[in-house]
Parts: sequence; structure tokens; C-alpha cells
Amino acid sequence: GVSGSTWSDQSGNSNHATKTGSPSLQTNALNGLPLMRFTGNGQRYSWNMLNDVRTVFWIISQDSSVAGSGFRYVLTDTTKHPHWHNENNGKFWSNNTWTSNNIKNGTTRMNGSGINGQTTSYPSNVSVLSVRTTGNCDTDSFGYDRGSTDRQWIGSLGELIIYNTALTDEQIKNVEGKLAWKWGLEGSLDAGHPHK
Repeated sequence: GVSGSTWSDQSGNSNHATKTGSPSLQTNALNGLPLMRFTGNGQRYSWNMLNDVRTVFWIISQDSSVAGSGFRYVLTDTTKHPHWHNENNGKFWSNNTWTSNNIKNGTTRMNGSGINGQTTSYPSNVSVLSVRTTGNCDTDSFGYDRGSTDRQWIGSLGELIIYNTALTDEQIKNVEGKLAWKWGLEGSLDAGHPHK
């Protein structure tokens, strides 16, 4: 749940996210649920470093006004190059050494369909995103990269779920289905998805 300065960790581990800057809560934004809006420099949520990230789900969109440009990441790091790096081109992952091979060699899915994250652009419509890595990855924030407040996510985030285990294909599809129906995005799921 989201309150003024923190985003509560629902896992029971009390690794709550603390707000920096002024991301805003857009109430009743999608299927009666709120979306967190990131609109400018210096907006983020940060938490204690997670070094064993293996599967992640997002309810996310990027504003179409910034499509195709900018160093913007679906997860960030306050201290070093994010493992979740892109190429300043609006695609999920970069071809360079900054993006972790555990992400590039992993599985990236959008609305239940496998995608190539190095050639696929961030969605401009709110979407269900999932990533399963091939090994441990790091993150301690969402919003902007290290101290570079201009490397800022511009768009919406509704939900962020981080697992320290590599979920099976079936488990991933189940979480995607639950998220899609919760957020009213079931119509966006891939035609062959079991929860369509």
C-alpha cells in the first residue's frame, strides 16, 4: 500500500520503499486502483539493496511523450550502473556491458508474450511486464539512476513484485493472469495466455 512518504513492502520483510522527490498518486486511475506517476527529475522510491533478484513483475507504462529517448530503467540503483540498463533509445535493455547478462539472457515478457528486450520499446499503455533472470541481479530503487536525476522514469507504476527465486513458466503465467485481471488488463494478454 502507498502512503505519503513510503510504499509498504507486502512480503513481511519490512523492506519498505521511501520516497524521494514528488512522485504523485493518481487515485482511481485504472480499474479503480491508483497509479504512481513519475513526471520529472528527482522522483524515486528506494529500499534496502536486494542482491538476489530473480523474477520481477511490474504494472507499468512510459509516457508516449518520451518514447524512444532517455536513459530510463524499470529498476534502478542508487550506487552503481543499474543491472536494468537501457541504451537511451526507449528499448528495455541495452546491447552494451551495462545491462546484466543475467537479464539479457533471461526471459522478458509483456502482457504474457515473450519479447526481445533489446529490440522492444517500453509500453505506452499500462502493461503487465515480467522478467526472469538467469542469475542474481541487484536493485535498490525505482525512479532515477544513481545521482542522475535526469535519468528518470517518466510514466506510471501500479505494482512492483520482486522475487528472489526463478519462478517457473507456469508460476509466471499465474502471476501475470492475477495482475492482468486485478488491473483490468486481461484483454491485453497474449491470445494464447491461459488466463486470457
